[in-house]
Amino acid sequence: MQPTVEDLRLLKRIYVGGQSVHVEGNVDQRPYKRLEDIGWLTSTALSMQDVAYKMTEKGLKQALDLD
Repeated sequence: MQPTVEDLRLLKRIYVGGQSVHVEGNVDQRPYKRLEDIGWLTSTALSMQDVAYKMTEKGLKQALDLD
């Protein structure tokens, strides 16, 4: 899967925000799942609608390469 500009923007936002993000409620999680499919994030379900996403080493390396 080839990353898009939007994928890179989201990854950078997650990196700047502390390398993780907590997605709550009825939020479109497709962009985060896409980064997970690329291998840049891992996810942990906290409830039916809440998910915590954390950067992987591969995601961190990519984010650092964006600087």
